[in-house]
Amino acid sequence: MFSYYTIRSMSKEEEFHRLRQSLVRFINKYNELVKKPMDYGTGDLLYPSEMHTLEVIGKNPGINVTGIAKFLGVTKGAVSQTIKKLAGKGLIKRVRDEKDEKAVLLILDKQGRTALDCHDRFHERYDAQVKTKLKRMNPEQIALVREVFQMLEESVDRYLKGLA
Repeated sequence: MFSYYTIRSMSKEEEFHRLRQSLVRFINKYNELVKKPMDYGTGDLLYPSEMHTLEVIGKNPGINVTGIAKFLGVTKGAVSQTIKKLAGKGLIKRVRDEKDEKAVLLILDKQGRTALDCHDRFHERYDAQVKTKLKRMNPEQIALVREVFQMLEESVDRYLKGLA
């Protein structure tokens, strides 16, 4: 790690590049992680994208494909494919909206609830260090972190839009 003095003596440009390098390392490691399915207590191997979709459904019962796509920042097509897999594994149920017969809402099945509970326990264990650090931060510091994440997301959105 760098000392406070080392960081203070770097130019803003150097600081930016170090932060970007750290972000790239994080992204590379996260990309490795998303390739590894896990069993969350149901006997099925679930990829992180499947588990995150289950999490959104579990925390927002009755959500639809569009809502999940917006929440996760992915396409409706990607969500539809994941929903098909999760339904095939008996983890979610599709139900008709009583107010709109054309609308399909999603809820967790018993196995889906088991997977979500296991996933929550997994994150309690692995996120403890980050949560402890966040508890020590004041609201302004947390707002700054949130703002940086938002800026990073917007930067990636602009980059993706430029590729289209």
